[in-house]
Amino acid sequence: MKKSTYQLVLGLFALAFAPSASGQLDRFSGYWTNVDPNTDGVTTLDIGVSGTDVTINAWGKCVPTDCEWGEAYPSYAYGPGVSSGLLSEAMAISAVWTTSFSETLMIIRPAEMERLQADIYTRFTDGSGRTAYTQSYIFELGHDYQCYQNIPGPQLELTGTEDYSVSGNDFTRYKLSVTNWNVYPPELFEAAPDLPPCGLNTESSRTWVDIYNQDDVRVYGFCALATSEDLKGLWFAVKQGDAPPGSVYVVMTDRRCDLSYVSNEVSISSASSIATPTTPPETQTTLPPDLQTIINFQRVKPF
Repeated sequence: MKKSTYQLVLGLFALAFAPSASGQLDRFSGYWTNVDPNTDGVTTLDIGVSGTDVTINAWGKCVPTDCEWGEAYPSYAYGPGVSSGLLSEAMAISAVWTTSFSETLMIIRPAEMERLQADIYTRFTDGSGRTAYTQSYIFELGHDYQCYQNIPGPQLELTGTEDYSVSGNDFTRYKLSVTNWNVYPPELFEAAPDLPPCGLNTESSRTWVDIYNQDDVRVYGFCALATSEDLKGLWFAVKQGDAPPGSVYVVMTDRRCDLSYVSNEVSISSASSIATPTTPPETQTTLPPDLQTIINFQRVKPF
């Protein structure tokens, strides 16, 4: 670590050790979120404690998802004196992030109401002449997952149709794709066994996807997508001879954060102008077109 950083740490000890509630080092451990949901600074801290060692990761405000700073190096814990036992008397921890143009020091200490206060000091090392500055934030213990309020809505597209037969019945599958699938973080589709199951499926995903028609009536849904890329393979089926919906849209529901992402509406009448391959007999699906009793689910509109 650079000598300047050591000097800065020493110069800030008086701030870090100002009168406040001390506690065990484990007091700092956890996933902490900024009490100000509208902050444009540091949004999240992930602090790990192993013995007297600490690891600190941080996220800053970015759109559409927060930017990860990465794990700080180095990170230290501090007691009130040279003979202090850090496990029982830790009063502050520090972290340093160094980039090609800046150096950021963070001093974290307990605050009132079981919260943490993080004082941040950033200086520029690129010769730009920009002024060093300081920020201060309060964090509360949160969950070990992130909510994504600012992700754009799904961009839905009708990609084609496919005729197929099941048990002597003929159907047409209407294929849909979310073209901006890659803006949705993978964790949105992780298995969520701690959330309500999807029928008999106790490993359904964190985010469920519903397809609605132009009258806001749900026509189909997916509760077990494993990756965001699976959003390219959405579909619903209609028995041949029955009229399909005039248009459809999808709603993605993040069940952990109670957030919904609503797509644009696409016309199904345009399907006639899209190539419609027919499923060869040897590869016909053996699943019924209405999978609600097997892998699907019945739910009211989530908004």
